[in-house]
Amino acid sequence: MGIWKMSQLKAPPLTDDVKELREYIKYLSNQLASMLKDLDFTLNGDVDFRNVRAKSIKADRMDVDELSAISANLGHIVAGLIESVQIFGSYIATRNGAFPRAEINNTGDLLAVYTDADNSLTIEPGITNEPTITFRNSGAPSLILGPTFGFSGILASLSLLVGTQNGSLQLECGTGPLDNVTVPSWSKFNNASTGLSLQDELDSIRAELAGKADI
Repeated sequence: MGIWKMSQLKAPPLTDDVKELREYIKYLSNQLASMLKDLDFTLNGDVDFRNVRAKSIKADRMDVDELSAISANLGHIVAGLIESVQIFGSYIATRNGAFPRAEINNTGDLLAVYTDADNSLTIEPGITNEPTITFRNSGAPSLILGPTFGFSGILASLSLLVGTQNGSLQLECGTGPLDNVTVPSWSKFNNASTGLSLQDELDSIRAELAGKADI
């Protein structure tokens, strides 16, 4: 640009030769015209110094105190590292529209893991707006774990197996007068080995006792 060319101007010739002096004046006029053109481009072209605004800047790096100093749509960022920041109101996913994927969002479910569009595990606001874990199979809830109206609930739409492959299984409750383990009825309490329910066993014992009483 002309501003930088000023230091490269040739010095006037040390001569009284009119021809040489005319050639130098012609050369100097061309240089001044070029510098004025460059100056006009600088002030009114791609860089607007009056508003301190650039239409395009190329640099290896930019150092600013905050990104708010740069007003721009960041577009598609394909590489880099972000540390020690706060992000609000964003959608974050491990894949873009593909499965399987995990995601964080600020609408609907808050945390989600999808094996495909219809099968997922989500953490979302439950019926009492407390975090609830929901498993979905073929789009429908198949297992729900979470608080419901003062209870901690496990609700399944299919058969539910609770067990261990090694060790014992215990059911515990509080020690208060109203704390207990309940079942709908003894007929629903089955012995897997005999196929008999606890109600069947009680009826058998009752019949046996009644028979002995008649003797």
